[in-house]
Amino acid sequence: MIDSYDIAFMKQAREDMVGGRMHEIAVIYEAGFTNDPITDEKKPVYDEIKIPSVVTEISSEVKIDRQLLDSIDVEGGDIWFSIAIDLIADIYENIKRVIYDGKNYEVLSKDKKGIGERNHAEFVGRRIT
Repeated sequence: MIDSYDIAFMKQAREDMVGGRMHEIAVIYEAGFTNDPITDEKKPVYDEIKIPSVVTEISSEVKIDRQLLDSIDVEGGDIWFSIAIDLIADIYENIKRVIYDGKNYEVLSKDKKGIGERNHAEFVGRRIT
């Protein structure tokens, strides 16, 4: 049975393993709504935070242009990224896009992950222009 010491160890071990693989990304999330002054239509307001993330670029170097990742049809140019859940717990549901290496990506999927305790979230992003 996994106890609290095991969970603490796994969390620390994950931090140690990904520590040297972090890249800064900008996470864009829906921060609320505003009303259009003319039409009174509700429009989302977005905010941005910069946080460290493990980023994997899905590449065609592996001789395939498309593959399935967690039931998402990914293509060369898409990214997979993982963020510590502590950094995004309050905005997780509202994350819409990320900026990595000067490129914009829309979030296609997101999942909370961890053994015994959710300690990170994994996302698939599709490049947008």
